[in-house]
Amino acid sequence: MVDLKPRRVVINRRHHSKTRTGCRTCKTRKVKCDEKRPSCGNCIKHNVVCEFLTSDKGNPIFPSVPTQPRALDMQDLELLHNFTTRTYATLSDNLILADFYRTSAVQYGLKEEYIMRTLLSISACHLAYHRHDRQSHYQSLAMSHHQTAAKSAMELMANPTPSQAEGLFLFSALTIFFALGCPRRDDQFLMIGESGFPQWMFLLQGTKALTSSIIESGTDTVLAPLLNHGADRWVARAAAAAGRDRDCSGGTPGGRSKVHDHLDSIHHLIVLRQPDARLRGIYAHAIEELQKSFAVLDAVDPQGSGGGRRCALTDAFVWIFEVANEFLPLLRDATQEAVAIFAFFTVFLGRGGSSQWCLHGWAEHLIGRCYALLDEEHRSWIQWPLEEMGWAG
Repeated sequence: MVDLKPRRVVINRRHHSKTRTGCRTCKTRKVKCDEKRPSCGNCIKHNVVCEFLTSDKGNPIFPSVPTQPRALDMQDLELLHNFTTRTYATLSDNLILADFYRTSAVQYGLKEEYIMRTLLSISACHLAYHRHDRQSHYQSLAMSHHQTAAKSAMELMANPTPSQAEGLFLFSALTIFFALGCPRRDDQFLMIGESGFPQWMFLLQGTKALTSSIIESGTDTVLAPLLNHGADRWVARAAAAAGRDRDCSGGTPGGRSKVHDHLDSIHHLIVLRQPDARLRGIYAHAIEELQKSFAVLDAVDPQGSGGGRRCALTDAFVWIFEVANEFLPLLRDATQEAVAIFAFFTVFLGRGGSSQWCLHGWAEHLIGRCYALLDEEHRSWIQWPLEEMGWAG
């Protein structure tokens, strides 16, 4: 016969001794605290602040046995402090854009490590430029940070999402400053790529796609000051070129500097001697865009003396941005026409940013590389840039 009499179910509860030294959170939740300091396992698991109680004996809430503190990386703190107090102001004469680098870019770096490392690499280059006694130390820090940042960025660059495109565009823009500020040797060429980090020319070639991705996403972007400044300078170049053309057609004295005549002459020679129509078009476009850049320089420094108000550093890179996809690969291959055209850009670079630390010496370095890459015939094409840069009397 089956016994249907109800039976009491006895649950064997695991007994644990109570503690008065556990953390406040575990006590409130009525769970056992493992009392590990400075944060117990439960608080770590639930990502909450762990606050230990005071014991009956009045011991402090801190553990009686000192723990080994995590060492602060004083080098990185120094670099970040330098960037937010000094370096940021050297990256742009535009106050809104300078504040963007000081605040928004740093805040972005707190979310994305590769952005923070890029900022630190620029700061290290800045310190290396000014502190000659520790130059090699800061140069080493700069290269280390940027190599690590570039590895992460290049992994994302293959197929970025719209949200990743924002960070990659910022990385590309910042990498320009690093490339200009990092150590260079005579066998290195700004447009060909530097050893130790990805060719930033490749990054520039990809920025148009990144920009389109950011704009097409239709979302508000923290990069708005950077993108808007570039757009403003693009409009200023077009307006300056239109103004120059009006002055020239009206016969206004000084409306057209000599550089435009020399660039027109090179364009004429290319039309006569280059049989490939596609290449003629690429070179013509590069010259036309360079004419616009010099028109901006004419407007701020009509005498071409370099003593007037400087144009924005962005103006230099608007030209590079405009010709990145088709002209820069020809420059990388060192075609004679491309190198000759680029020689004129070195004059613009020297005049437009001669007082900025990251551009110091670059114009002279680049005109020397152009001269070395050209044959005797094409060296005659760049006589004007050579004279402007002080290479000939």
